[in-house]
Amino acid sequence: MILRWINGGIIALLASLVLCPAAWAETTDKIGFVDMQRALNESSRGKAALERLRGMMDLKKDELQKEKELIDMKKDELDKQGLLLNESTRREREEEIRRMERDHNRKFSDSKEELSREEAKYTEGIRFDLLKIVEELGKETGYLLILEKQFSAILYAPESIDLTGSVIKRYDAWENR
Repeated sequence: MILRWINGGIIALLASLVLCPAAWAETTDKIGFVDMQRALNESSRGKAALERLRGMMDLKKDELQKEKELIDMKKDELDKQGLLLNESTRREREEEIRRMERDHNRKFSDSKEELSREEAKYTEGIRFDLLKIVEELGKETGYLLILEKQFSAILYAPESIDLTGSVIKRYDAWENR
């Protein structure tokens, strides 16, 4: 049922394009694309967000590395002293190490999730603003269609229709006003 409806819609669209050449002729034939990921990474605000994320990631990495070193040190101590300790003390230290490893793994997972949330928070606003810029650019310069490079499955496109550089320049200028 849905497939029939979709096919009917496609046929109607094609028929309107073929049967209404005057309406088609009034529109522009300019088509372009934007690499939103590149625009995000190369815009000044995107670069700043990326630096903040790298700083957060480095802090988390250092913290987790110190914990891992402490766990390794505790394991080495237990290996060296294991035969000299009584059974109860050895089990307590083994349990302490397992608890430290669980906490470390939990912190690692929590850190990954936190970084993902922060990345989404930083990029969401930038992407929204970039979409406004693309719409503005399209209206001002008379584009019929502007596609997103990565998600529209562009298999080939000449550089002449790549609007990414223009979008980055406009966005940086828009951010600095």
